Formats: sequence, C-alpha cells, structure tokens
Amino acid sequence: QLVQLVQLVQLGPVSEERGKSNMAARQQSSIRIGCSSAFWGDSALGAFQLVKEAPNLNYLVADYLAEVTMGILARVKEKAEQKGEQGGYVKEFCTRVFAPLLSDLCKKNIRVVTNAGGMNPLACKAELEAIARENGQSLVVAAITGDDLLSSAQQLREANQLSKFEFGGEEEEIFVGSPKKKLMSFNAYIGARAIATALEKGAQVVITGRVVDSALVLGPLMHEFQWSPSSFDLLAAGSLAGHIIECGCQATGGNFTDWRDSVHSGAGGWTNMGFPFVDCFPDGSFLVSKPPNTGGLVTVGTVGEQMLYEIGDPAAYILPDVVLDLRAVEITQEGKDVVRVSGVRGRAPPDEYKISATHVNGYSVSANLMIGGMDAREKASEIAKAVLARASFLLKKRGLPDFLGTNVELLGSEHTYGPHSKVSETREVILRISVHHESMLALYLFGSEVAPTATSMAPGITGGGDGRPRARPLLAHTACLVHKSAVPVHIHVGDQAPISSVYVRPSWDGGDSIPPAPLPRLPPHASDHPSGPFVELPLIALCLARSGDKGDVANIGVLCRQPLFFPLIRRVLTDEAVRNYLSHVIDGNVVRFVLPGTWSFNFLCTRSLGGGGLSSLRYDRQGKAYAQMLLSKPIQVPRAWLSLVSPTYTAKL
Repeated sequence: QLVQLVQLVQLGPVSEERGKSNMAARQQSSIRIGCSSAFWGDSALGAFQLVKEAPNLNYLVADYLAEVTMGILARVKEKAEQKGEQGGYVKEFCTRVFAPLLSDLCKKNIRVVTNAGGMNPLACKAELEAIARENGQSLVVAAITGDDLLSSAQQLREANQLSKFEFGGEEEEIFVGSPKKKLMSFNAYIGARAIATALEKGAQVVITGRVVDSALVLGPLMHEFQWSPSSFDLLAAGSLAGHIIECGCQATGGNFTDWRDSVHSGAGGWTNMGFPFVDCFPDGSFLVSKPPNTGGLVTVGTVGEQMLYEIGDPAAYILPDVVLDLRAVEITQEGKDVVRVSGVRGRAPPDEYKISATHVNGYSVSANLMIGGMDAREKASEIAKAVLARASFLLKKRGLPDFLGTNVELLGSEHTYGPHSKVSETREVILRISVHHESMLALYLFGSEVAPTATSMAPGITGGGDGRPRARPLLAHTACLVHKSAVPVHIHVGDQAPISSVYVRPSWDGGDSIPPAPLPRLPPHASDHPSGPFVELPLIALCLARSGDKGDVANIGVLCRQPLFFPLIRRVLTDEAVRNYLSHVIDGNVVRFVLPGTWSFNFLCTRSLGGGGLSSLRYDRQGKAYAQMLLSKPIQVPRAWLSLVSPTYTAKL
C-alpha cells in the first residue's frame, strides 16, 4: 500500500529563510512529485488531474522539450523577434496549465518545475509573473538560463572548447553553422543543481531551458533532502525517478506492449489515463503510482519498459549530475498500481555537458494520396515512380540539381516491415512521397505534380484535394560536448539579483572503471538450451519491448516476461540477430547491453532513422514502431512453456 504522506507546511509567498524551514520539516518525510507532460503537445488534462486528484502532491513537473522541439522553438523565437515580440517558449503552459490552475497551486502549496522556458526562459518567467499579478497572487518565479550557447558557438569552436560526442560507438562531427546551413539552436543539457538552488532561494515556480529531463525531479529532491553533489547513489536514484515519470503516461500504461491491459484497465481506461507520480524518500528509495480512480496501470512491465526507454549503455547512462548504473535495478510490485524501484548505483559525471544543436539543411515536403481498389500496392508504387520522374524532369528544365533525398512509403501494406511484411494483396494504401532539396522552387515543382495523378494515372486515387503539399525548412540535429566550466549557469529568482553558478567538480574517489555486472536471479531450472519439443512463437509471447530515439540512433529495450525466459532470450536475441532482422531500416551497427536485475536488454541501432527525428524523410522518423517490429520475430520455444504464455499468442498454434 502507498505510504501515507505528511501534510506539508504551508508555502504561501516564500522567503529564503522560509524555504529552508520548510525543507527541514520535510527531511524525514517523503516527497510526492507528479509529471503532467511528456512533450510539447501532450494533453493539458494531466496537470489538472494531478493537481486536483493526486493526494498530497508536493511538486508538479512538466517536460516539454526534445531534440525536435528545440529546433521548432528556435524558429518560433526567430519569427517572434522579427515582429518585435517575445517567443520561443511554451505559451500553452502559461495559458492552458498555469493560469487556470494558479488558485489550486497556491491553495495546495504545490511547487512547479518545468522546462517550458525552451529557448526563452526569462520571457516565460515574465508571462507567469504577469498572470499571477492579474489574479492577485504573489508568487516567486525563477528562471534558469545559460544553456543557450548559440551566440558563442563559433567562439567556443575557435577556442577548442568543443569536442566530439560519441553514442552507440559512432562519433558526430562538430557543426556550428555555415553560410548555407544556418545554426538555429545550440543548447547545453545542464543539470539539477541550479533548480535546487532556485528552490532554496524561495522559488515556488522554476522555469528552465534545456536541462536534462530527469533534472526536473532530481532538483526538488536535492533541495528537499539536502543531497550533496557527491552523493552519487542518491543522485542516481533521484534521476531514475525522474527518468521514469518524465514521459508522463508511458509509465502508467501508455505506449505499453500489453496495450489491452491498459485500455481495459477500468476507470475509463485510455479515456481517463492516469498520469504518474513518485513518492521519494531521503534514502533514495521511491514508489511509482498514479492518482486513484484513473485509467491505465502501474506494473513492473510499464515501469520496466519506461526505464529502458531512450537510454544508451545501462552501465553508464550519463547525465550532467551523475552517471547511472541500471544493471542491478530491481522493480517489484508493492500493490495495485504501486511499484517500488531500487538498486540503481551512481558514479561521478564527466566534466562536459552534451550540446544539442539544430541547423537548417534545405527544405522538405511530403505528399500523401490514398490509392484504392485491386492491386493498390502495385498502383501506388508505379504512381510514385512517375511523380518523381516527372518532378526530376521539371528540375532539370529549370537548371536545378536533382533532389538530395527521396523516400516512398506504401503505408497500409506493411511497407515498414520490409522483408517481414505479410501483406501480399491490399485494396487500400496511403502513398507517401517525401523529397529533400536546397531550393523551395524545386519542392513547389514536385508538389505541382501530385494532384494531376488523379486524372493522368491509376484509378482509385483520392486525397489530393487539400491543395499542394507545403514545404518546410528541414532542420538537422547534431551533438557535441563542451566543458562545464565554459557554461556559467544563471539563476533569476523573483526580483532578486541573478546568481551565477560556475561548475565545480564534485569529489569522487571511486575511479572511472565500470564495476562488473551482477549475476541474474534465475530459477534453478532456467537454461539457455531448454529441452524440446519446440514450437514457434513471436518474441512478444516471451518479452515486452519499447523503442525510442537519440539523433539517428534508435534504442530498443526488451524485457523478459519471466526470469525463466532470460537465458534463452540472451542466447538467441543477439546483436547480430537484431541487426539481421531489422537490416531494412538499420544502416549502421547494433550493440546489445544486458541488465540482469530486470532480466532485460537494450539494443542500440546506429544510423537507423534516416538521419534522425528532425531531418528524416521517413514516416517513423523516431523509431517508435521498431520495438513492435522486433516483437514479431519468431522464436523457437519449448512446448512446455505454452502454459506460461498468454493465449493471445498461442491461439493460432
């Protein structure tokens, strides 16, 4: 059962001394932190649910930023500045979350920490302060700046303060812009220390730019429990708590392999999805749950999938404040919709911040048509060839070079499954043609050849009546490293003078070597060569999985449903096996990592997203469906295991 929490001391308008007093009162209790947003565009209902229905909520955090988002906000800020206005932050947070919930936040003494500041935290701070004044509330709002290094990118490069970023065994080239490729954003992922400082100085709302997502949770915990910058096991626990809830409902049954359990979970299922909160304790232990009478579910599976989401090496998950070792993490069910997470370890972080950068790399456009009738797949393929040939002809006549890239997808025919598609005939497909070029004129010429297909090509073409497809700037993402000493962080609390924080390396005498992985806890009869006879089942019968992206690298986390299955899966689901099965989408390598504590694996797939979330021409530019694709892989399973497998996956035997 959930631990009953101690009611907090009333916050009200807080002074620095009052903030310290509140902190001391809470040190022996737990802190409840709920996350209401996983990305810019998530439902505003999450904040209302947590504030109004989660008992004893202490902090509301909201994550809005991703690699894709920073590029978009950079364009928004630029357009606003051209009009003499402020932009580049998540205005929806101000108007759709903060303003309508302001009274409840004050009445219930709930502090707010969010990265809604995006590319302009100070402007977001000013808008929140104006909303509070208009509603007769006196709130201390803080903004954290310093992550935006756009104006100094070239200077940092010339001073040799930038170094290459490596992920999945591949290095990225350092790019700070060129005459034809304008740099739009250049932001360092800063950590949680500045958030903790802002709270200590009395802030009731903390607005950040590009902090690492989990810092939104770690910052409050460092403040409340007075965790030092060198308490690495505690910082690792707080960071893992943040990582698990930072994607909102992905911890409570959203994006979950066993989706039927989620949609039919009661209390409205998906129509009333519960947003997650964590109950965190001074010793670093924490529970994951959701508000009562909400849909979804919190289980070992939902939390385990989210732990593996978008990580790299689980023995060295690098964050600005700490390096996490997730290999010995254990996840246990404590009660209905209550899960305990334990066993994470921490080490000192490196002296560099990761920088996420975006730049304009020409333009792209996508056209979509529905093709109906017999032989729809073949018709769509021929239409795509003809449209691209006609467009290339027009480019040549205008003296323009050919397209930099093209991509054709026949959605509805299992096109993304490549050689594993089971669709030979279909009477309906969505034809999607995407092209990339340096010239807007080239994309206009391409778009002019889409609608005429309805009268000049195959029968059954529809969907072109919405007008010509619109081109958009194609934003490319790159990453590099910068020494933390070159990135002073500035903390603006209310009307106080800004505080500047310069990096000081925390003390650590544990060395840089990674300790050996723990041995898995397995049943005595578990074997990597179980005895037959055997039957063939899809991987989903034995495992859960979730996939995500980091640049042009996809990660696929795979969890065994039972420890009994772990030795067999470890033997057959090798990096080579995954590379071969997904060779139609992976141009790079696959690296496998093992997490014995949760009987799980993480696969990093390099050069697998067509350039990554910003620049890819693919429909699945973030690899969201890769886990589902891998779960279709056939596995030879002992017939004796059928009683352990859901009938959903054995019904066709």
